[in-house]
Amino acid sequence: MNHLEAIVEIKKIINPNFIKKIIPLIKLKSKNYLKVNSGIKKQVRNVKGYHLNFETPTNIFYWNYIKTEIERLYDYYKINQIDLLKYSVGGRYEVHTDHYTNSPRHLSIIMNLNDNYEGGDLIFTAQNKEEIKRLKLSEGSIVFFPSNFMYPHSIEPITKGTRYSIVAWLQ
Repeated sequence: MNHLEAIVEIKKIINPNFIKKIIPLIKLKSKNYLKVNSGIKKQVRNVKGYHLNFETPTNIFYWNYIKTEIERLYDYYKINQIDLLKYSVGGRYEVHTDHYTNSPRHLSIIMNLNDNYEGGDLIFTAQNKEEIKRLKLSEGSIVFFPSNFMYPHSIEPITKGTRYSIVAWLQ
């Protein structure tokens, strides 16, 4: 099996009514730049976001809704984190993997909520950073892929508009 076959994109699977409700929440909550392991480094990860938690009834509702949507498609692991993301013009995330010793993740999930932006492609690279797969995610699509060292990936810079997405990790 070619290891790229483990990258699965399902198009137009997210309920459009959910998208209409979650984007305003992302706009409201995504006020701070997200960290990488060593803190905030906008030259590496230039995205505002919000770690969805259990502090309010609204957060619990959305956590459970997102969890149900993921489990409808992939019900083998426990969700250990959900982030709401807002990539504005210039927003990007340089090549990285999602599994770390202090953050064990087995499966990465990206739920793309809109496609009225330019740039922002999901790019998978070989270990030498050579591009091996590029996805221009459509509105309502979900991508599943292993979080390990075999799947380094990046989000190319947004050049126009705003990209809204949800990322989650299973362990």
